[in-house]
Amino acid sequence: MFRFAGFKQFLQQFPSVGAVFSLACVMALATAISTSVLLLELRSEEISHAKGEVVTLTRILSEQTTRTFEGVSLTLRGIDERLSDNVGIRLNLDDELVRFLLQARSASLPQVKSIFLVDELGRGVNSSRPDFIPRLDVSSRSFFRQVVNAGKDVLFISAPEIARVDGEWTFYVSTRLAYPDGRFRGVVVAAINLEHFEALYESVKLDFVSRIQLLDLDGFLMAGKPHDELGFGEAPGTKGRRKDVHTLPLGNIVEAEEQFADGLRLVAYRRAGEFPLAIRVAVDEFEALTPWRRIMRPVVSGAAVMLLVVLGTAFLLGRNLVRKGVLEAALKESDEQLRDMVHSAKDAIVTIDQANRIVLFNRAAERVFNVKGDDVIGRELDSALSRCFRPEQFRELQNRLDDGWVSANGADPLCVVELERPGQEAPLELSLSTSALRGERRLTAIFRDLTERRRAEIALRETNRQIQSLSASLQNYREEERARIARELHDELGQLLTGIRMEVSWLGGRLQPGQDVLVDKVASVKGQIDQTIATVRRISSELRPLVLDDLGFGAAAAWYVDQFRERTGLHVGLSLPETEPAPGDAVASALFRILQESLTNVARHAEAAHVAVQLRFAENEWILDVRDDGLGFAPRHGSSKHIGLAGMRERARNLGGRFSVVSAPGRGTTIEVAIPACPTH
Repeated sequence: MFRFAGFKQFLQQFPSVGAVFSLACVMALATAISTSVLLLELRSEEISHAKGEVVTLTRILSEQTTRTFEGVSLTLRGIDERLSDNVGIRLNLDDELVRFLLQARSASLPQVKSIFLVDELGRGVNSSRPDFIPRLDVSSRSFFRQVVNAGKDVLFISAPEIARVDGEWTFYVSTRLAYPDGRFRGVVVAAINLEHFEALYESVKLDFVSRIQLLDLDGFLMAGKPHDELGFGEAPGTKGRRKDVHTLPLGNIVEAEEQFADGLRLVAYRRAGEFPLAIRVAVDEFEALTPWRRIMRPVVSGAAVMLLVVLGTAFLLGRNLVRKGVLEAALKESDEQLRDMVHSAKDAIVTIDQANRIVLFNRAAERVFNVKGDDVIGRELDSALSRCFRPEQFRELQNRLDDGWVSANGADPLCVVELERPGQEAPLELSLSTSALRGERRLTAIFRDLTERRRAEIALRETNRQIQSLSASLQNYREEERARIARELHDELGQLLTGIRMEVSWLGGRLQPGQDVLVDKVASVKGQIDQTIATVRRISSELRPLVLDDLGFGAAAAWYVDQFRERTGLHVGLSLPETEPAPGDAVASALFRILQESLTNVARHAEAAHVAVQLRFAENEWILDVRDDGLGFAPRHGSSKHIGLAGMRERARNLGGRFSVVSAPGRGTTIEVAIPACPTH
């Protein structure tokens, strides 16, 4: 209750904040509702689309199944007619001509494995298959028993079973053979390949279709996708629950939603023409909604982002409104605090009006000029402070103040005046600014005592000199240490590796013929030693090229430029004078390191096509120029991205030299370093 009362009081204090948050809540609610409605509509459309696809597929498959069985039915009736005409009635069912007839008819039906005849006693007497088992008793089989007493045009389709001849899943289509007087003569049977239908169903490439099944009129499974041998003769889904296919209207599709253990399924049934069969196509609702879920994620994410943006914007706007109200309330107090702040400032602040009278004199000014503020407020500046300066310094101060009044921007650059104190003169930094109060201009002078700063600057210069000297010493020591390590790597470790290679070569030459594995291993070791020697040489050269100490800067620069060309493919021009710095000299080392860093920067950042390197000697200075035609950049002193430039500048400075970079975006880069021939440390 207390919190609600506080919130109510807050809204009364800031009514605009309440309006903003109310609008934000309305927008958030509208976004959530519209997103939900959109997702529900998309879900409904996706379900309708899936049902339409299932219905279409059911119609197509039922028509194909109907045509398949019509072909079988016409073939069986054709055989019956041929065996019932004047010629066929005189032939025995096991006659060779009858077998030719069966083979000819079955060859045109890819879904039929064989067509065979059963006599009136239920014994197999003829077949289109060469591996037919003669006189096999099938009197107890359903395809025989169901048509013995049936009408002449009755077509019976059996349940799936494993055939005794080939061990494959098969169901049989049979019809009755009769003499002209109607007496039972036998049965003609077509063995249907169950895989023909399952291959047809497997060819359907719709991702969301879960099951395609062929059912008999009792609703039991005969074939389907996926293949389910355990389900043959059972109703699809859970046991004991099946669709009464008998009630399906001919030619029409029946849609249903069936609940199973793994979820809801959308199902469509259709009879296969006049045959006692039906096609069942089912899709899991979860799979049918897969495209919807793919759409739902970005929609929900977008709505969530929108809600966050709306609420965040409302929060920021409300916070700004609250801040504005607080600032307006605080503004009333700022005038009182401003005077306290001015008096608490460490710098002396003196404000004069256009009549040259002092209107503000803070406590720091009292300490600096050693006068009381109450004694000088309202007095002219000349009479109040002239005794604190030497005459020429006070005239300089007056000139600065006059310039401050007439300055276009109401401000004057910094300057230094000397304050006269007993026993010494104190430097004061003067800065001026003008302001207007109630239409009247005022000039404010801020005096900062620079005595301590000058002492600190002197100490800092001395510290910088010592640091620069130490840096130069460290640089020389680092170069000497690199040279020592490089020479030890090249001389000692290189000689040891060469000796090891010779020993391995000697050992390889002593191997007996036929020891191919050892020969290959020796070759592998020699290869690794060669790689190690090359690596040692590379590391030694990177630490300190020995040619720099032995042959001087010119040879080292030419060697490094050649290496750079091979490594980067850039065109690098090198121009060297006839004379050069002494080999191993600090100047030669610094110039070489600057050349290395410059070319490294070109390879990393410049994307240049040409680089020009020139060393010349002029006015007792060695001058190194490195120019490229690359991308260029906008140099910024002290940037963390230009550490390499800072290092080159430090190397030149340690030897009393100069370093400069001239670059602009798209205009390449020029680096110039000048080092005295006799460097100063």
